[in-house]
Amino acid sequence: MMMGAAFHDNDDKNDAASEDYESSDSEGEDNLDDIPDTREYMPLDVEGLHSLGIGGSGGGGGSKMHSNDGGYTMEDLQSMTMNDVDDDEDEDDEDQEDMDDVQLRDSDALIVVAKTEEDFASLEVNIFDTHSSNLYVHHDIPLPSYPLCLALGCVVPSENNNGTARAGNYVAVGSFEPAIEIWNLDVMNALEPTLVLGGMDTRGAEENWIRMHQAMKPSSTTISDKKMQKKTKKTKNGGGRGGRGTVGLREGSHTDAVMGLSWNTVHRQVLASASADGTVKLWDVTQTHGDYIRPSATLAHHTDKVQSLAWHPTEGTLLATGGYDRRVCLVDARSAAAVSTADNANQSVKTAKLLADCEALAWDPHNQQYLTAASEDGTVQCWDVRKFGSNPVWSFVAHEYGGVSDISYNAQIPGMFVTCSIDKTVALWDTQSNTSPTPQPCGSKDMSVGKLYSVSCYPSSPWLLACGGSGNEVAIWDMEGEDAIRNRFAGRVQSKSPAATNSNDEEEERDFEAIIAAGDNDAATLKALEGMNKSKKKKGKKKSKAHRRK
Repeated sequence: MMMGAAFHDNDDKNDAASEDYESSDSEGEDNLDDIPDTREYMPLDVEGLHSLGIGGSGGGGGSKMHSNDGGYTMEDLQSMTMNDVDDDEDEDDEDQEDMDDVQLRDSDALIVVAKTEEDFASLEVNIFDTHSSNLYVHHDIPLPSYPLCLALGCVVPSENNNGTARAGNYVAVGSFEPAIEIWNLDVMNALEPTLVLGGMDTRGAEENWIRMHQAMKPSSTTISDKKMQKKTKKTKNGGGRGGRGTVGLREGSHTDAVMGLSWNTVHRQVLASASADGTVKLWDVTQTHGDYIRPSATLAHHTDKVQSLAWHPTEGTLLATGGYDRRVCLVDARSAAAVSTADNANQSVKTAKLLADCEALAWDPHNQQYLTAASEDGTVQCWDVRKFGSNPVWSFVAHEYGGVSDISYNAQIPGMFVTCSIDKTVALWDTQSNTSPTPQPCGSKDMSVGKLYSVSCYPSSPWLLACGGSGNEVAIWDMEGEDAIRNRFAGRVQSKSPAATNSNDEEEERDFEAIIAAGDNDAATLKALEGMNKSKKKKGKKKSKAHRRK
């Protein structure tokens, strides 16, 4: 056996010996030259590796980059982190793309949608890019119960509150449960709502469960049927209007489903809620009592379920409500103590009658003395609240089949009024038509998303509106491409919402608040109505013919 033999050309003896040794060995071995080599291998392309900067011949070895040929040794490759650097760059690019996806732009329109699919409910924040007409979901929020109503608000807490809600954009969600959830839209991937108004009182739930579990265990002395019946009666619902009891609910909570919500646009931390229990509650989300928020007031002026409600755009204490008792009511929120019972309601609440159940309410942002209500039978009526309770200013049937499910005014185009119905269509109306005292039709469109339940005009653009229906989809109508609509309304487009500018002087507002604080509810209501009339005279606008009495 040879180990490390060295061959030298000038050593003839060693060469001859080696040749004799190889020849003697080859004689006893088989000749393998004719047998083909079937091994699979790739030849090593050294020049190609050099061109890639691999396997340079700069000498010296080590993990150092050689400058004479620009290549890397194998040791260089083992110690290098070039791949990691590339991965970091890719991750940075992906992070930047993710930031671009979630970052909001001035041209984006936000649409908040309550969605249900079989046994799952969620709240989706959609973004519509007005430049590319691209609609996508920005983020979603899972909901514990099927939603019935939504209300968007920008909360601005006062300096004197003991504060739970911070300034920001919030959405209030009402569902079949008596609780009202308030979610912060400025927070993505929120795990729980910012606030919960009313609902089940979970304090001591664990102790109650243990107590009940111990009571159900058999003991030496068996619990008699009478004791079990008494225990069952104590845990049953306590009755109350709406069919659901108050046992286990937080103090002041609704006792049935929440059907309507409205944020106050003047006192932005105030939320009004309407329920199937027949009551309307006012909540100040910045005021806590203990570990939860109690309602500031409870109104019981309706005798049936309350479907919808709407705060006045500039008078922060006037609230309109509509219910299944076929009445639309106008109430001063500061007189809540006088309307806390149905017996005293008629003394402080102004009422107008409907022919069917009320489905939606809306204030005209350009003529803020006008309140509009939509009924289940498809009728839409408008009243001048300075003469509320008398005959309506105008009334017409908007949808003959399916009734009207929702209504909306365009904040940037005076006179543009929108209705939607379960007949799957959206209809446009002109309330300032010079040819007729009633609103004139300006076109309709089948939105192809099933029966329509909600419609809303985009406040930052005069030509966009969105609606949602039974198809679990959102439909957006860009009316800018409709020649007939543009020809009719283009001359009326305003740059700013009148709700932000059509307000009374500060002195008049202070007087109005002072009168209410003094407890003179009738005088406060009259002052508010006179203020609306004065502000209209200051503008110098004539009364529209579209609002003449029939």
